Amino acid sequence: MTYILFLLFPLIALANTFELLDKKLEEIKSLKVVFAQRVYYSWYPKPDVSKGFFYAQKGGKFRIEYEQPERMLIVSDGYELLLYDPKDGSAIIDKVENNKSGTVEALFLLSKPLREVFDPIGEIKREKSTTLILKPKVKDELFSKVYVDVDESFDIKSIKVEDKEGTTTEVDFLSISKNFEPSYDLFKIKVPKGTKIKRL
Repeated sequence: MTYILFLLFPLIALANTFELLDKKLEEIKSLKVVFAQRVYYSWYPKPDVSKGFFYAQKGGKFRIEYEQPERMLIVSDGYELLLYDPKDGSAIIDKVENNKSGTVEALFLLSKPLREVFDPIGEIKREKSTTLILKPKVKDELFSKVYVDVDESFDIKSIKVEDKEGTTTEVDFLSISKNFEPSYDLFKIKVPKGTKIKRL
């Protein structure tokens, strides 16, 4: 019996960490994150680095403001998705349903419970943080494996995703504000006059 408990203990601990993170995310109604992002390509030695702000509200609304290396805006009101490039004054508008990913919905958009999207398959414990290794339950066209690093309070510190092409994206959460009251137009689809708009 002792041996059986010893073998089961890592699985129990893993499930417990996953459940605590799932519960923590369920309590968040809105989120603001200052982030740094690095994208590593299999065919290029240096990562693409960008920084900016990310906002999300339960129900699938979100806003990403890239500040570096170039300004770029991505906004969704839950129905449509806007990609706006202020440098050349152009914008693309598409339907959200054409751009869905369970991974993104669960970890970034607060619109799906973690337990519905992922199976926990591993855990790496450190002194002040834990990294959960997650696998999408349903085939995700964008991502094959996800690593979520959380602190002792189960706040997300970073997310790393891998795709089938060998590209790895790492997003560090530099600061987090939870359950704030979004302004009226934070998630509105709007662009300046004169913008060249392409609808998909």
